[in-house]
Amino acid sequence: MSAFQSVLITVSIIALIIMVLLILGLSWGISFQAVAVGGVTCFAIAIASTVIALCIGVVGIFSRD
Repeated sequence: MSAFQSVLITVSIIALIIMVLLILGLSWGISFQAVAVGGVTCFAIAIASTVIALCIGVVGIFSRD
């Protein structure tokens, strides 16, 4: 795994952790709109970074001779 893939996977994990914290934030008094927008944004970031990391890995596999 390349260093860039490691960074992307780390970003994905951090985004998912923030999403969980936002969901827990409902019980801490954060408004539902903020939780919904933040959760969707974090989920989108996690999905995008994971897909990019997977694409880099697949391209790396097929570019080997």
